[in-house]
Amino acid sequence: MKIGYYPSFHQPVETIINLTDGYLVFYSPSSYSPIPPPPPIENGEKLSIEEENEYKDFQNERPRLKPFKMNLSNVEIDKIKQLSFSLKSDDFSDRNMIPAFDGMSTNIVVLYTNVNLIQINPLNGPDEKQRKLYTVVLDLLIEKNKNKNDSIILQKIKDYH
Repeated sequence: MKIGYYPSFHQPVETIINLTDGYLVFYSPSSYSPIPPPPPIENGEKLSIEEENEYKDFQNERPRLKPFKMNLSNVEIDKIKQLSFSLKSDDFSDRNMIPAFDGMSTNIVVLYTNVNLIQINPLNGPDEKQRKLYTVVLDLLIEKNKNKNDSIILQKIKDYH
């Protein structure tokens, strides 16, 4: 299973969950590209202390992600499996799709052992089952993460919904 979290104003992240081998991988699908500082003000004047601090705060909220892999317990695997197997054909439909102008869009891909492959792309309007699935995975990432930068990124994504 792959779940992608794509917030409007923060770094996108994805997870790959292998329920057969019992692990989860967390990474960014794009390269890290910090936003450059604002240009100097006219006549070569430097930025004010306040403007420099605003830029530093902006950058601190968008740190470089450190990918990681974590093992899943049998209880965690069973919970994700239960949610994944609860998805029905209505949950795969885009008929209730809300355009993604702002917020966080998600993309869920599930490859079942019977080789059925489904993709759910609810954009900004996931249904209850879709939201529960990606929230359970996000909560696991937050709980097991050990990296300060990743904590900032994960919390920003959690704040989107």
